[in-house]
Amino acid sequence: MTRQHIEFIQSADVIQKSWLVDNFINNALTGVLSFDTETGASTELVEWTQNGEISSGYFNCNIELFVISGEMQIGKLRLGRYTYAFIPAGVCVEAWSVQENTLALWMPESHPQFKKSLHDAPGAKRELYIPSSSSELIPWTPTITPGFPPGAMRKTLRKGLEGGRSTWLLGCLPQFVEPFAEYHPIAEEEFVLQGSLTTQAGCMTPGCYFWRPPLISHAPAYTDTGYFALVRGGNPHLSYHAWEPPLHSYYPWDWNQ
Repeated sequence: MTRQHIEFIQSADVIQKSWLVDNFINNALTGVLSFDTETGASTELVEWTQNGEISSGYFNCNIELFVISGEMQIGKLRLGRYTYAFIPAGVCVEAWSVQENTLALWMPESHPQFKKSLHDAPGAKRELYIPSSSSELIPWTPTITPGFPPGAMRKTLRKGLEGGRSTWLLGCLPQFVEPFAEYHPIAEEEFVLQGSLTTQAGCMTPGCYFWRPPLISHAPAYTDTGYFALVRGGNPHLSYHAWEPPLHSYYPWDWNQ
């Protein structure tokens, strides 16, 4: 894994370029938030600039997709705001259409290519396919990260194999505070959907994004407004506390002094 440590960026500041996936709907622009130079995996913010459609087929790699705004459709299933999809490599999806101005996080595990087909590729894991999962219909549950402070809950979008990776939505109440630094044994990334979160790296607002490699310590955090973000991390997402120099205050009302 050779993604650069990003702590953090505002996606609106990322220069857009033409989005290109072989044989797929390419009337779109992309802002690449992070990219793995070894595997070709990426996290991108893709904006479709025109209506588009394509017949059924499959991708050569696993794809995660999360709609921020607008609408797309896979077969008869609608994917609207805050809808998630997981498309395993080789699983044939039905005809696909996208509305103009739709904005989505696009997260392939390698350089994606699309092949038109009416059938799954050999060995495809259709049992893992999540064609459309509206987060509004997913119940809030307690966080499962060991030692995570109270005042936060999660909506699980996809739980990977034990020791693998998972994707979820994290919601924190106003005045939530994480009073310690921590680190994780697996990479972690977040994209802010609503609210804000202040750390010693700055204040993350909607559209902000970070990618942290394993074992990167991140400092205490606080939100006045509440915080809602898409997270990709481990299963389980183990967390260990880290030492912070005494110069760094744990109290948010001191951070701007």
